Amino acid sequence: MRLPAWAVPMPRRAPFAIWGGTPLSFANRGATPYRTSMETGTHPTLERGDIMTVALASGASTGFGRLTVEALARRGHQVFAGLRDIGGRNEKAAAELAAIAAAEAIDLRVVELDVTDQASADRAVAAVIDAAGRIDAVVNNAGMIFPGPVEAFTAEEAQRQFDVNVFGALRVSRAALPWLRRQGSGVLIQVGSTSSRVTIPYSGLYAASKAALAGLTEAWHHELAPFGVESVIVDAAPHSTNIGVNAVMPADAARMGAYAEGFGGFVAALSERQTQAPADPRVVSDAIVALVESPAGERPLRTVVAPASQRDAIRSVNTAATEAARAVSADMGVAAFLAL
Repeated sequence: MRLPAWAVPMPRRAPFAIWGGTPLSFANRGATPYRTSMETGTHPTLERGDIMTVALASGASTGFGRLTVEALARRGHQVFAGLRDIGGRNEKAAAELAAIAAAEAIDLRVVELDVTDQASADRAVAAVIDAAGRIDAVVNNAGMIFPGPVEAFTAEEAQRQFDVNVFGALRVSRAALPWLRRQGSGVLIQVGSTSSRVTIPYSGLYAASKAALAGLTEAWHHELAPFGVESVIVDAAPHSTNIGVNAVMPADAARMGAYAEGFGGFVAALSERQTQAPADPRVVSDAIVALVESPAGERPLRTVVAPASQRDAIRSVNTAATEAARAVSADMGVAAFLAL
């Protein structure tokens, strides 16, 4: 595949061959507090003494991913925007990111990353290490949605949903974790959904995939703590992004038709509410930036980004889940292994 001139080249040597020395601290202690674009209208750059982070984000062509990589780079971090097929379908988006980097003199680079391919994930992480010498933050943002009644989807369609939303995050994280563990620092940030806690009709496959992602995140949260690596998740309510535009509907028209009345009414009601009070996706990217810049040890396992009533309801579920985890682990005799 021909890559544009502005794309980050893949390393020509084994990734671990360049390992050496002590990486910079990821603690970010004393860094300038991050104030969101909603508060200030800008993303201020790092000040003297602040620590620059090397970050890789998947699904950076549009939506939360695009907003996140631009915001991080404008803050003064070294950012690698992961896009699939940068020599084809995403060539325009990649060129736009390169143009922004050049015009604003920020360190924002494009790297080929197809989260459905482990080799691609390995190469993307290797490219980051080859260029920066380390990796501090991984933002698993790539995602897609299959809306509709669960019955209408085949197992193969469900596998496609999980291949991106769950296994995609697993592939990228697996590629990065050996580096993060060696460094003894870093963070995995998953872009999740409030649907992982509360499932509404006609979002079953998506909700199931986000619940699975949340389970991986929580397991990593406990398992990686002894290595100084953190794992957190941002549970976002529906926002105005391109994920709905790229939604995949069931191929089984007959079974879909059986639910036509209910699904049609659901979509109309949801669309009306979102039209009345559209949610700005920048609040999600702002939350991700804040997590990247938070001091090590101070990042919450779950960050809920939703309208106040939804946020409070989801937080109550999270609090109950944490208490349940402590109680169950204590009863099983493994409480000492939880990072709560």
